Amino acid sequence: MKNFANILFATQGMPGYTQALDQAFELAVSNQVTVNGLIACPPFPQDLKHYQTRYQESLLGAIHIHIEELRSRLGVSPTQPPFPLSILHHEQPAVGIIKSVIEHHHDLLIKEAEPVGKSKLGFKAIDMTLLRKCPCPIWLHRPTSRPKKQQKVAVALDPNVTDDKQYYLALRLLEIAKSIADTTEHPLQIFTCWEYLSQSYLADHARLDIDTEQLAAEEQRVQQRHQNQLEEIIEKSDISDDFEVHYLHGRPDDMIPDAVAKQHIDVLVMGTLARTGIFGLVIGNTAENILQSINCSLVALKPKGFESPIK
Repeated sequence: MKNFANILFATQGMPGYTQALDQAFELAVSNQVTVNGLIACPPFPQDLKHYQTRYQESLLGAIHIHIEELRSRLGVSPTQPPFPLSILHHEQPAVGIIKSVIEHHHDLLIKEAEPVGKSKLGFKAIDMTLLRKCPCPIWLHRPTSRPKKQQKVAVALDPNVTDDKQYYLALRLLEIAKSIADTTEHPLQIFTCWEYLSQSYLADHARLDIDTEQLAAEEQRVQQRHQNQLEEIIEKSDISDDFEVHYLHGRPDDMIPDAVAKQHIDVLVMGTLARTGIFGLVIGNTAENILQSINCSLVALKPKGFESPIK
């Protein structure tokens, strides 16, 4: 995964973070860049303050032991890459993480996804706050039993871009997704959704009496235009030929989660910000629906120029 020079690994200090930690450290090693560790958790209860030092030592000790095991497994020195680790007690752990990202100019945040319920779908409150307000790309990692080489990576892409920021984001999504897929034995899966929004309305409007062949021809033109736009973006990107394109007919918030499940995707790369306003503070409705309907790891990007509301 290229183009990242200052990685932050963040954890809430609960079980399940080790694969996310592996990912952050291995990226730092392979790219010879900096990685910092941050344990973000709520303030320690006042009536249990005498346990705080022991608690913090336990958290730090467990991660340090895992890092040393990683160094041994990867055959790297005890000091390279450095891995400074700190603990942050904050009423809102997500806000604390975002402030650290901004203060230290991190360009990638890697964190374990919060455990969800029996459905195993979607993301919980802290992760959603990060997705909405963190200015840098976020990798929310879910544990998997599948070896990294056997994992499948997909990118959700809308080629219907209307300005330079959206065009840049589409290229960035492709390039990052491809760099992750290149670490596996599977080609990158590109999911793109198209639909002729007027089709159902016009076809069911009896009084218009529109010729079905004319309607079908217009639908085909919409599909072809979508395909041409995607091919242009792929051609402008730096990705190689090792990818597969899935043209999905329907709404993205229906089709993307379905494709993720059917293709057994382990990592989905997508943009999350609404098209209305680069400086907006909320995830677009379509992206929000997708996020709450998937059970894989997520790499989420915002358009260039996004400013976090957290200072």
